[in-house]
Amino acid sequence: MPTPDELRTDIASARQDFHSALEGAGAAWETKPGAAEGEDAWSPRQVAEHAIGADLYFASEVCGACGYPGLELSRLSLPTAAEAVTAFTDASAKSDGRLKYVSENDLTAQHKSMGSVADLMAIAAGHLRDHAAQIRAAG
Repeated sequence: MPTPDELRTDIASARQDFHSALEGAGAAWETKPGAAEGEDAWSPRQVAEHAIGADLYFASEVCGACGYPGLELSRLSLPTAAEAVTAFTDASAKSDGRLKYVSENDLTAQHKSMGSVADLMAIAAGHLRDHAAQIRAAG
């Protein structure tokens, strides 16, 4: 099982990937890839609004599984990629402010439906990477 520091490093790496995707998304911010074929694709804006909120959600769920208070969650509206970068930076700082307390003993604590704290932290990193790729695909 990875250590808390290894999981935090993986999340930080995924955040860098997502941040980079946000920075390159400006021109296609409202573009829905595949929309011409009738697919229900998300624009980079929709992806960002979801993924940034989910980053806070995963950190909050880690808190709950560890037995300490979670984070305040709210819906985001991000009209520009620049606003998304700012919101993501703020959300990441809030999440990191809680995840920094996860200890080796916390990693095996169980979430009600998503496995262990270690699983949740791995899911959070993978989620950001998946959505970074989705944003890049729109460009």
